[in-house]
Amino acid sequence: MFIRETKTRNKKTGKVYKKHILVESVRTEKGPRQRTVMQLGQLTLPRKSWPLLADELERRLSGQPELEMTAAKNSEAVNRAADNAMAEFPPKVERHNSNIQEDDTPDYERIDLKSATTSTSRSVGPELLVDQAWRMLELPKILNELGFNRSERSLAEAVVAARMIKPGSDLSTWQWLRSMSAVGELTEEPLDSVGRNRVYAIADRLCSVREQIEEHLRDGLHNLFPDEKRLFLFDLTNFYMEGQALDNTLAHHGKSKEKRRDCRLVSLALAVDSRGFPLFSRVYEGNVGEPASLKDILTDAGLLGDTPCLPGLGTPTVVMDRGIATDDNINLLAANNINYIAIERGARNQDYLEIFKHAESDPSFTRIDRGAQPPVFVKKVAGAREGTVDVLCVSAAKKQKEQAIANRWEEHACNDLLQLQKSIRAGNIKYRNKILRKIGRMEERYSGFSKRFDISLVPEEKDSNRTADIQFHKKPLLSISPEEDDPLLGTYVIETPRTDMNADEIWKLYMTLTQVESAFRSFKTDLGTRPIYHQLAERTRAHLFISTLAYSLLASIEYRMSQTGDSRNWQTIREQLATHRRNTMIMTDDKGKIHHIRQTGVPEPVHLDIYRKLGVKYRMKRFKETVAKRL
Repeated sequence: MFIRETKTRNKKTGKVYKKHILVESVRTEKGPRQRTVMQLGQLTLPRKSWPLLADELERRLSGQPELEMTAAKNSEAVNRAADNAMAEFPPKVERHNSNIQEDDTPDYERIDLKSATTSTSRSVGPELLVDQAWRMLELPKILNELGFNRSERSLAEAVVAARMIKPGSDLSTWQWLRSMSAVGELTEEPLDSVGRNRVYAIADRLCSVREQIEEHLRDGLHNLFPDEKRLFLFDLTNFYMEGQALDNTLAHHGKSKEKRRDCRLVSLALAVDSRGFPLFSRVYEGNVGEPASLKDILTDAGLLGDTPCLPGLGTPTVVMDRGIATDDNINLLAANNINYIAIERGARNQDYLEIFKHAESDPSFTRIDRGAQPPVFVKKVAGAREGTVDVLCVSAAKKQKEQAIANRWEEHACNDLLQLQKSIRAGNIKYRNKILRKIGRMEERYSGFSKRFDISLVPEEKDSNRTADIQFHKKPLLSISPEEDDPLLGTYVIETPRTDMNADEIWKLYMTLTQVESAFRSFKTDLGTRPIYHQLAERTRAHLFISTLAYSLLASIEYRMSQTGDSRNWQTIREQLATHRRNTMIMTDDKGKIHHIRQTGVPEPVHLDIYRKLGVKYRMKRFKETVAKRL
């Protein structure tokens, strides 16, 4: 093999362009000819180094190990040029056919076994599942209708697959597509030369048609997995930003769900159905209040108009937690004749203090067993609003959790008060207004501080504005003696106009909110949505929409697995399938010809178990190519 230089001249400008090619001499019926092996672009190496580069490229193409004498002979510039050339020499790929039937005609060659090696190993297991889910939901069809060409549809699938399999920044997605994954061999068109900027561009393009894609996914998921439970589970979470994000209009400081008070935030409102399939999503500023987002989502869903757009659901029952269930939002739902199940903001359980005091001995409470977890006791009573019922709930597990939280902050609050008392007695702080400011900060830091502690300031005899001492003690709640447990710990009240349902049915429907909580966990862990690195609002919206698309595929895969009795989540599935690879085998025959064979490995039992349960067609076409001939 040797390197040849060709020149072309621009007829208009007269500028001469140089191009370098790795070629080999071959015998043909018409005599000796030169065959192009590899395009090298324009080399900056001096001509005297070209033979060394040609030898190094031949060695790599044939899969031969690097010898000490070879490493010593090659300069750093030669090795760097070889690295760049091989990076642009992808394996031969085409769109695979599902469960392709290989031609079983024998193809014999005399192979030097010592020359056998592998190259370009890529993950293919998780990618097969993503590709199947992508096509089951007919996303190529809707993208085609929205004007995406084959190349754009292929890149869109690859970007969503990256978010599911190797989540990270757009830069890491581009690197994953080029050097880690075989997803480009599954898409409609190969992705062997995709540029980094196209990864950013396709995310923005997908976000621009968010509403149409979400509508298509709602229809597709409902058609694939019909459900009679007409539920609309709604919640809001936020994600913290990396960096200052000063030019990002969505990034604001707010109450972080992950206690990242040092970071700016961006919020995501999400509505899912009873199986956890996403229905609607909307991105908000990081400081948005949870209640403010409900009306926007209901409007998007058409629930506040005359033409609901939820397929097969009509007007569903909206399930929401106390963060969103304000009095105004409940009145909004009631005014539009929308059923709801919610725990209203505020201490509604105090209205039923006497009932909760005797809940353990009250036979009117219904026991709900939850396997290994402590049982829950529920009771249905007439609601405070006309036409509604309240379900009184007592949970031992919730009681333990609330008690642990209360003990933790109360201990910290006591320590803060003791430090303040010590400072006052030492004379470091005396003026009453300064002491009251410090107590006010404690009330901001600890929820329920003023209800739990009785504090009195002892003024100096000569000056009432100065304080001699501070006295405090924990006070009982609601006239309960200190020796008794708080009967309201572990209690809550569910409100709903669904008077046709039993207490246990209402409680079970409310507990489906765990589906949206599970969705947010998947966003933040399985899909790596946090932290967000983008410094512009539109890029942030695109980032979150890619995660929403990826979650739709993830939810469909997990749901189909659960239908077979398999409870594995996506994180476990992708880890187990990561060892199923696609490789290029390199061998040299007795005539010196170098053969590259691109093929997928035989699935192991753990791979086959997943493929069979999901009906994944994992056989892919094998490609054989004679790359060159060794001299």
